[in-house]
Amino acid sequence: MMQDSELGRLEDFVAKLLERFNALQADKKKVDELLLQREAAIATLQEELADLKDERGEIGNRVSGLLERIEEWEAGESENSSAGATNRNSDGAVQGSLF
Repeated sequence: MMQDSELGRLEDFVAKLLERFNALQADKKKVDELLLQREAAIATLQEELADLKDERGEIGNRVSGLLERIEEWEAGESENSSAGATNRNSDGAVQGSLF
C-alpha cells in the first residue's frame, strides 16, 4: 500500500513536470517567433536608415551645389557692380540672373 501511494505521488509529480515542460516549450516557440519578427523589423529599419542616409547625402550635395552657384553669382555680381555694369530696375535695386 505504501508503495502504491508513493508511486502515485511520483506519477503526479512527473505529470506536473511534463505539463510545465510543455508550457515552457510553447513559451519558447512564442518567443522564437517574436524574435524572428523583431529581427525582420530590425532588418527593414536598417535598410530604411541606409536609404535615408544616402538621401541625406544626396540632398547635402545638391544644397552644396546650389550654395556654390549662389556664391559664384554673388562673386559675379560684385565684379559687375565694381565695374559699373550693374542692371538696376525702376526702383533702383540691383537685378541679376542666377542662370
